[in-house]
Amino acid sequence: MPYTETHKNKTREKILDSSFRLFAIKGFEGVTIDDLMSNCGLTRGGFYAHFTSKAELYREALKFRACSTKLAGLKPEDTTNKQWLSLLLNTYLSLEHVKGERSLTCPLAFLATDINMQDNAIKTAYADVYYGMNTAIMEYASSYCDCDEQDILSVTAMMIGAVAIARTLQNQDSIESLLAACRREAGIKLGGI
Repeated sequence: MPYTETHKNKTREKILDSSFRLFAIKGFEGVTIDDLMSNCGLTRGGFYAHFTSKAELYREALKFRACSTKLAGLKPEDTTNKQWLSLLLNTYLSLEHVKGERSLTCPLAFLATDINMQDNAIKTAYADVYYGMNTAIMEYASSYCDCDEQDILSVTAMMIGAVAIARTLQNQDSIESLLAACRREAGIKLGGI
């Protein structure tokens, strides 16, 4: 009896989630299809029911994770745009995010050093996620402050770069100082949040 569409979708999501975490730790070249499938408790044969190549999985895992982040989520109705953006900024530039807590790992920061070595389709997917982040932040910020596209570009680049750099640092005080400085500067650009 064939698997249901629901089962197939859940399996695909399990592969995407598990693979993103492995790609974020080891990079594209650091893992094999066998590693990726074993990590989520499945066999290599199951891979081809969902993906045609490791590059396709990488691209889809990047987009899947981006859609799973807080920024992609809906703002609670009882929260102002300014409050929501402040919460997002503080969550993004947090020690928990740097440590890669499962619900926080942003593909833009966690794959930043690996993307440049990938094919154009993967680079395009990464760029699309980046532009989506800018659009979302601009929508929230423009409702309460006088910021422009340049402000948003500098804030998102700083946020992504801060997390990517903080992940390489060994000293927790240095990490916390970097994150605090970037929260302060981003908050100023985003209307004093």
